[in-house]
Amino acid sequence: MNPCFETAKGLARAIRNGRLSSVEATTAHLDRIARVNGPLNALVVVDEAGAMRAARAADRAHGKSRPLGALHGVPITIKEAFDVAGLKTTSSHLPLKDNVATEDASLVARLRSAGAVILGKTNVPQLCADFQTDSPIFGTTRNAWDERRTAGGSTGGGGVAVAARLSPLELGSDIGGSVRNPAHYNGIFSLKPTEWRVPAHGHVPDLPGQIRSTRYMGTFGPLARSVDDLELALRIIAGPDGYEVEAAPVPLGPTPKLTAKGLRIAVLTSNPLVPVSADTEAVVQTTAKLLSKAGAKVKYAEPEGLDWQQGWDDWADLFQYMILNAQPLADRQRHFGKLNSPDPTARSVARAARLDMARFFAVLDRRDRLARRCEAFLDDYDAWLMPVMPDAAFIRQKQSEPLSIDGVDHPYFFAGTAYNFLANLTGQPSIVLPCGFSKEGLPIGLQLSGKRWGEARLLGVAKVLEKLLPPCPVPPDYRSS
Repeated sequence: MNPCFETAKGLARAIRNGRLSSVEATTAHLDRIARVNGPLNALVVVDEAGAMRAARAADRAHGKSRPLGALHGVPITIKEAFDVAGLKTTSSHLPLKDNVATEDASLVARLRSAGAVILGKTNVPQLCADFQTDSPIFGTTRNAWDERRTAGGSTGGGGVAVAARLSPLELGSDIGGSVRNPAHYNGIFSLKPTEWRVPAHGHVPDLPGQIRSTRYMGTFGPLARSVDDLELALRIIAGPDGYEVEAAPVPLGPTPKLTAKGLRIAVLTSNPLVPVSADTEAVVQTTAKLLSKAGAKVKYAEPEGLDWQQGWDDWADLFQYMILNAQPLADRQRHFGKLNSPDPTARSVARAARLDMARFFAVLDRRDRLARRCEAFLDDYDAWLMPVMPDAAFIRQKQSEPLSIDGVDHPYFFAGTAYNFLANLTGQPSIVLPCGFSKEGLPIGLQLSGKRWGEARLLGVAKVLEKLLPPCPVPPDYRSS
């Protein structure tokens, strides 16, 4: 077996059964990173010495009386924005370029406790605020399918690492699609859990030593090459850690074994904010037909009365309130005149820059009502299938340039978040699966969204769809060992 082409669960099983040692699995991945990572720039910190120490320790522990963790001896990667003790955590923010973590983030500690071997850290855009991964500290990460194109972001390095078989599992974060669009752009799987399902402690952009401001909509979850691996990781990282009073100890419960027959699936082909490309629409239609043919009850539907524009505005405003809250008035005032800008993002910044508390609480009130509306909608469905992004990976460009979808220009950040914002605003979980390809041979993923705290059932639905799809694809340039 080639360890680099195995899933995390497959590696854990092989190590547990003695067919493979952790040293062998870790060495194989480090060797592949040394050969392949250079032009991709997926990993920006490689901890070879630390990984080999951990792998040797895992092999020494094998066969002893104590039980082995679910990821015992399995090499994985961590998004650079999470603290890993002894390694830099910069979140690609120049003022943090020399910052070295003194302890593990809560989720990193949990993965280590489960036996994971940390290979290193993967690239992110500055403060995790883009769906391209271009770091002022570490440089640009390139898409695993076409080096000219975006890797996605902000977990772009992680998405490429998993797709190029440099790592079987990545820990990422998502406040506007940051684990979902890299999975879509690179042809892999990802999971954005329910808000507050997993803790944030040790994740930047909550800057070290400053008051925590990123308190809403942010979630933390895995990228992998199978739904089983998403579930495996979630069961390790879920649950309160004592740092966040909002984190509820809601049990995950067992994942049901489902079949397509009788599943109720709502489908959204496109939304009115940014119509999807013809290629993306074709993948949605083909996937819906797959489910229907297998026995699922498929209906093209969305919550009654859903105001997509108001929802996006509320997501953007809440995001901007968290970013702008600590800025001096003089810095915020320069945005006041942008209320009539043609760019929806600029208008959002202008609204939030005033730090109007009445407006802030109105946003939270509308958010609650939208979450209730979407929850009620999903009373009638097991999952809601929709696009992740309007199109396959685009050729890298400046943020100031519009994003073109089938020849139609749209404001950059507006287009890049038009399909991901909703699950962040409502706090609902979402799973991305690679479902097809564009005419240019680029992967296109779709996301399944479910009810809050309903990850177990959503995972069950995702496993049904996974069985109907071809295996997780390998980018052409990375199919050899």
